[in-house]
Amino acid sequence: MKNRCQKILFAAAALLLLLTAGLLLSRKKPGKQAENAIILLSPQMCEAWLNLRGWRVAAPEISQTRIPVSWQTDAGQRWLTLQLQQGFDPASYAGKAAERYVYPVLNAPGAYFRAELLLCDGVLVAASVYDASTQTMQAVR
Repeated sequence: MKNRCQKILFAAAALLLLLTAGLLLSRKKPGKQAENAIILLSPQMCEAWLNLRGWRVAAPEISQTRIPVSWQTDAGQRWLTLQLQQGFDPASYAGKAAERYVYPVLNAPGAYFRAELLLCDGVLVAASVYDASTQTMQAVR
């Protein structure tokens, strides 16, 4: 009888352990950004990404910046809205250091068009094409 009780207890403990592991694994889902993240690890990868969207670009100017913590101006709100419409969420990277790639666009309707990409640790956080003379922005995609 003692041996039978031990087997039942062992089976119940093993079943409980499996159920707990299953619950933990089912609750651990990757975040939205991780699922849709675009990883660009070099200027060449950035250029290729822009080329796939129809933009021919020259060599970039690369600088360090910080993703804003808030977007309080009208221009900042327009920029944030444009990013959200393209599926980016820069607010989730608020305050983080970023690399800013600014490419002259060779096949744009004007000489002052630029493509701008912001990356945090290789993850594309924001992208836009704009006319530097008028500051008019448009989506990259």
